[in-house]
Amino acid sequence: MAKKILDDSVRPLVSIPTASLSDSLDRLGIRGFMSHEIRPLGKYARIAGPAVTIKDTPATEKVIPLLAMQAIDSASEGSIIVRSVEGIDARDIGLWGGLMSQAAKVKGIQAAVLDGGSRDLIEAAAMKFSIYARSVVPTTSVGRTKVSAINVPIECGGITVTPGDVVVADIDGVVVIPKQRLAEVLKLAREIDKIEKAEAVELRRGNKMTEVIQKYARI
Repeated sequence: MAKKILDDSVRPLVSIPTASLSDSLDRLGIRGFMSHEIRPLGKYARIAGPAVTIKDTPATEKVIPLLAMQAIDSASEGSIIVRSVEGIDARDIGLWGGLMSQAAKVKGIQAAVLDGGSRDLIEAAAMKFSIYARSVVPTTSVGRTKVSAINVPIECGGITVTPGDVVVADIDGVVVIPKQRLAEVLKLAREIDKIEKAEAVELRRGNKMTEVIQKYARI
């Protein structure tokens, strides 16, 4: 049985908004947010887990993406699949489909994050499998791309994702935390979240926003 990865270092991230995490990364000088075009397809679920990466390159030969299937088969429970195509706009290429959602769901994989398109969304919704992607499109990747590598650094949504980096996603978008910076990002994000909750309490009491923001120096 695959080892479960949602340990104590990752689990708390599920309760922290991506906005707070993105702000924490900004403070550390790290671009951690993916492009606004990568968004939840259908109903979203807040997720957090380590990345398993799939790298495609453009191709015309019709080759079954066995390496992508291998990435799913070998992924640990709690993982998040991140897939992109090197060097091209893949919005018209379906990088994910219903059978992949089914296999991933059974493995305990939480979601797929795609720098491209996805299809078979009704099937994914029925099994409550989360997909974050640039587009919805009915095409296949076969004959358009080939999987050149798995579990290597890839570019996705404008940032580099390394295997094991922690992917966090919610309705606001997708954030990637470098695995070696996880502890400090989590600490900062908790501080930010605590301050924002205090600010919200004061605003609900009718206090002026300018005064509240000046008091806490946070917006």
